[in-house]
Amino acid sequence: MAEEEIDLREIFLIMRKRAKVIVIITLLAMIVSGIFSYFIATPVYKASTSLIVSRTQSSVLTNSQIQVQDIQTSRMLAATYSEIVKSRRVLQPVIERLRLPLTVDQLKNSVDVAAKDNTEIIEISVENSDPSKAAEMANAIADSFMENIVKIMKIDNVQVIDKAIPPTSKISPKTSLNIAVAAILGLMVSIFVVFLLEYMDRTIKSPEDIKKYLDLPVLGVIPEIKN
Repeated sequence: MAEEEIDLREIFLIMRKRAKVIVIITLLAMIVSGIFSYFIATPVYKASTSLIVSRTQSSVLTNSQIQVQDIQTSRMLAATYSEIVKSRRVLQPVIERLRLPLTVDQLKNSVDVAAKDNTEIIEISVENSDPSKAAEMANAIADSFMENIVKIMKIDNVQVIDKAIPPTSKISPKTSLNIAVAAILGLMVSIFVVFLLEYMDRTIKSPEDIKKYLDLPVLGVIPEIKN
């Protein structure tokens, strides 16, 4: 136990002695992360539009009451429709209509489609560096999907709930999180550097070092005389 306490005390003394190194490296890591997040990294915005899968027009005309079976069918269709949204048949017309400099695969990678749990609602989200373009693309994909679903499924049962609007805040980079992570990494690196420097430094600085490194008894100490 005594050895462990001595070791912990030495660790604390080493870190205190080289506290400036720890602080400088940590601050540098935070500053670099902040500069990268604010001025270098491309901001990413996400715009979303929501659709609802409802009963078909024929079902509405023949039966004015909403049946449980209708709701279950709509929920199952929502999952199927989520896959159709990202199909080439839906995305290619969007690229042509908006004259996007993208391939279908590139556009597909920027699109996220999710069927809300236990609902008939589908959310189409698009990520882009331009908030207005992200909203425009999301709405265009929703329009293309509704046009094509009639031809594919032979039914017209999808309606827009909310159109996408240009987002006001970015989703990436997350500056505060990046700086916090950089601070932790900088602290870890600085501690490693401090102990590496201490390990490489074999100079004798105190009577204790003579006993520790040379295993020799100390007969006397000449004090330093300062003017």
